[in-house]
Amino acid sequence: MSDAPAGEGSLWRHRDFAPYWSANAVDLVGSGVTSVALPLIAVVSLHASVWQVSLLAFAERLPPLLFALPAGALADRHRKRPTMIGATLVSGLVLAVVPLVDAAGRLSLEVLYAVALLSTTATVFGSTARISYLPSLLPRHRLLEANAKAGAVSSLADSAGSQLGGAVVAVLGAARSVYLDVASYLACALLLGSIRTPEPVPDRTAGSGSLFGEMKQGVLYVVRHPIIRPLLLTGTAFTAIFAVLTTIWSVYLLRDLHYSATALGTLLSVAALGGVTGALVVRPLVDRYGPARVMLTALAILPLTELPVVLVGPGRPGQVAIAAGLFVQLAASTAQGSTQRSIRQAVCEPGMQGRMLATGQWITYGTRPLAALAAGAAGTWIGVWNTLALGTAALTIPFLVLLASSLRTMHQTPATPPATI
Repeated sequence: MSDAPAGEGSLWRHRDFAPYWSANAVDLVGSGVTSVALPLIAVVSLHASVWQVSLLAFAERLPPLLFALPAGALADRHRKRPTMIGATLVSGLVLAVVPLVDAAGRLSLEVLYAVALLSTTATVFGSTARISYLPSLLPRHRLLEANAKAGAVSSLADSAGSQLGGAVVAVLGAARSVYLDVASYLACALLLGSIRTPEPVPDRTAGSGSLFGEMKQGVLYVVRHPIIRPLLLTGTAFTAIFAVLTTIWSVYLLRDLHYSATALGTLLSVAALGGVTGALVVRPLVDRYGPARVMLTALAILPLTELPVVLVGPGRPGQVAIAAGLFVQLAASTAQGSTQRSIRQAVCEPGMQGRMLATGQWITYGTRPLAALAAGAAGTWIGVWNTLALGTAALTIPFLVLLASSLRTMHQTPATPPATI
């Protein structure tokens, strides 16, 4: 693909980046609503225990471990846009089960587990295709800008969705509010279908000929890559620890700190705006200080941002403190996430984009179901607050992992894929 795209001055002039960007926004607005609704259904409507909430998180987080590798191999085998659209439609169809079953008076935790498992499975295939599609839509030197813009809209849409979720749940009820997410998936599919840039035909000549062989090739490529491997290890530590914290976070806020649905939605909304800030500042920061310093600084800040959650009590001052901490947390997370994703996309060979991304998801996100179970067990045995405190201390680990790698001296993103070992 040529590095001389149309509309070099601004990505907004690129005819197909706008619908790609908008599809992500619409998708995440709907998902933000569901992120408020599902915990409320489980904790408030179905009176789930800490362990049962952890099982719901386990169901949501298991699919990357099971399906990320085949999703990546299929993304490299076939055109990505049909997969993106099909997976989006399947996710919407599955989520529609929640309000329909609730209307029939048959909603249960088992239904929530099944919906979480199936919808996230579709999301794995769709997101793998969608993210690995970006390098075929834009030249490599525009990827950080594109990821930053996508990160900004993701956080803004997530904020809007969370705020909207709190309001809609209060009016319609938790289960019926999921209809908004269903509608967002339909709109997302239409936007993705409007993209007209021809997608390159996948190169199958370098493949092994079997799906398993191509999955293995992707794993070996990632673990041998001198740049992608340390980024993957850092991301794995980061994701596993946050999976523990977020599994019991809603239980702690709803039960221990007595947050209402509106307060929870507002908190998530304000926190997500931090992601917008991180996405807006990441490009100038990387240009000025280099990718390594940006990622290390962001990771060093993260443990401090979780302290308000474990130190404050109920009431408005505590809500403000937690919102401020999570605002900074989302800003730092988005900045380091956009930077590392852009590096991985830039240094990866075109024919390995899908498998590189999927292998990263398999290893990184594959820790999340185990972390969810660990959070449930720890929350039950030693208490929710003690588990949150231990998780906060553990947030120092991702920083130490990246600091110990050779990437700590990286001053700029490599322009071409380096040779693997």
